[in-house]
Amino acid sequence: MVDIKSLAIAYFVVFFSANCYSENFTLSGYLKSYLLAQDSITIESIDNSSNHYDIAGNVQSQNALRLMASYISPEHGNFELHYEIQPLYFSNTEFTESSGGLGATISVANTQYRFKDFDAIMTEVGDNAVILQNLDRFNYQYSNKYGDLTIGRQVLSFGSSRFINPTDIFIPFAIQTLNQEYRVGIDAIRYKADIGDFSVLDMGLVIGEKDQKQNSAAFLRTKNAIAGNDIELIAIALDEAWLIGGGLERAIGDFGFWFETAYMNWNQKQTGNKLEKHQQPPLPSKPYANNYWRTSIGSDYAINEDVIIMLEYHYNGAGSKSTEKYQALTQQAPYQKAGVFLLGQHYVIPAISWIYSPLMSINTSAFYNINDSSIFINISSETSWTDNLYSDFGVYLTHGDKMQYSLENQQPKLHVNSEFGASPLSIYASLRYYF
Repeated sequence: MVDIKSLAIAYFVVFFSANCYSENFTLSGYLKSYLLAQDSITIESIDNSSNHYDIAGNVQSQNALRLMASYISPEHGNFELHYEIQPLYFSNTEFTESSGGLGATISVANTQYRFKDFDAIMTEVGDNAVILQNLDRFNYQYSNKYGDLTIGRQVLSFGSSRFINPTDIFIPFAIQTLNQEYRVGIDAIRYKADIGDFSVLDMGLVIGEKDQKQNSAAFLRTKNAIAGNDIELIAIALDEAWLIGGGLERAIGDFGFWFETAYMNWNQKQTGNKLEKHQQPPLPSKPYANNYWRTSIGSDYAINEDVIIMLEYHYNGAGSKSTEKYQALTQQAPYQKAGVFLLGQHYVIPAISWIYSPLMSINTSAFYNINDSSIFINISSETSWTDNLYSDFGVYLTHGDKMQYSLENQQPKLHVNSEFGASPLSIYASLRYYF
């Protein structure tokens, strides 16, 4: 089998040397550096004693170099390649033992929806540093009067909601991820065609790891503009499940309005539904997952040309009303394979965006879990220093019942009492340069 790393490097070298003087070739990218400080976490004993243990605070340095090459030719089609290297340093490994750990803010490429990929870890540097790599785009696109065909690693993003998209199941960002500029690419064959002046037909196949059926998918989507309504319908077929959903966007007076919903039906298989290396431990010996609805509905309003307020309600049928089930949920199929990351069922998400000056903007959003009364607040600002240089400053604030522990056979067992209560106070600053 062809080694994808060698193929990508050869492609990049030939691609660059053959086209570097062509007006149709572009080479761009960015350099980013995030400095993140996270407060310590105290976990108290469930027996109301004075016993407790602490997870020390954490300082992270997250850096990224992304190279983006593209070649556009009306005769031969378009080529796209993105490659990213991420040197990371963290002072406390307890925060970063897994991508889903407490305070995790890094989006790591998931190979589940990639036919073949690099090792995500390029090299480890001691106990507190690692260099990650990600071949994030690697595709060819051919366009004609009938539509656009894209083959290779690309981004698949669906939905009409502003914050949580029920129809978007292919590796969406978790809310605490710092670098959300580019969605993680997956391997797919996609065809999009305009049908008339106001309709789009979109279909494709996702080619998962090792071309195995359980890692692959197919989708069919249509989007239509009818009487001021943008209407989207979608169907997605996985090996173990299928999704059907849709969305609506429109204006109601001076307000923007959106609605999106999806129904996920999981095959009720028994043991044997293991997610292999993507999930530890394997799924328990019971039905694979319950069927569920996920729905988002919201509105936005421009107070003036500088201030926009937004409000969204999200129902997560894959979640639970009971905090006792939160830990088990994260190991189930919807969270491992279908893009679900919130643990409760009912959420209210208010947000405000303020253009403070032509060179500075401030954004605030809050995810409030109605079931357990915990909240995650994100406050961030962006400043433009030049056309290519930007800085960011932000803070993640959380509130809710704290995590506790009990002793079972002399071993500590953790008890999650709210979704966001155990997450640490996090403060970050970043510098971004584009070339």
